[in-house]
Amino acid sequence: MESQGPGLGAMAFAGLSIVILLWSAWWTDRRYARFERIPGHYDFRGRATRLDPRRQMAWLLPVLFSVSIGGYLALFLLVPAELQNGDPSVGMYMVCVVLLAAQGLILWLLARWARSQKP
Repeated sequence: MESQGPGLGAMAFAGLSIVILLWSAWWTDRRYARFERIPGHYDFRGRATRLDPRRQMAWLLPVLFSVSIGGYLALFLLVPAELQNGDPSVGMYMVCVVLLAAQGLILWLLARWARSQKP
């Protein structure tokens, strides 16, 4: 049987990933409300090198990651199966896991930065 685009499991995982990413933005905005500005960039050692408005930084990457996942999913729903190489579900899982991991790393760096700030 040939693959006909991402399977239902991959689409559900993509939807869940988007929900998690957007929830993390909301959580970050609320959790760090005491800061007017939070890190918008980190160096290779994980130190904050630039501070940006909290709401902008809390929502920017989760929204961009969510749009990326949605675009990736749309491509595999719109591109005919005969033009796709292999099982597109694998790519969907990989994209979602990598973007969720990136968001996790950013939240970890932010938490580390917040602990180092004086109350």
